[in-house]
Amino acid sequence: MRRHPDLGHKMLAGIHFLEKPREIVLSHQEHYDGTGYPRELRGEQIPLGARVFAVADTFDAMTSKRPVPTGSFL
Repeated sequence: MRRHPDLGHKMLAGIHFLEKPREIVLSHQEHYDGTGYPRELRGEQIPLGARVFAVADTFDAMTSKRPVPTGSFL
């Protein structure tokens, strides 16, 4: 799970018109206090687009049904 920002970033490499969104993909799991991943960016080091995307992703996680991982105790 923690590798998905880096994997997505690599998948978009070489697609010229996705260079800016590529940075959002890489940075959307960073936390404002520096405890996020993959680069432990903090505050305004995190691109604005990634900060906005993180809010949208959090809202989506709270309001939509997501699959339960196989083997889960839930």
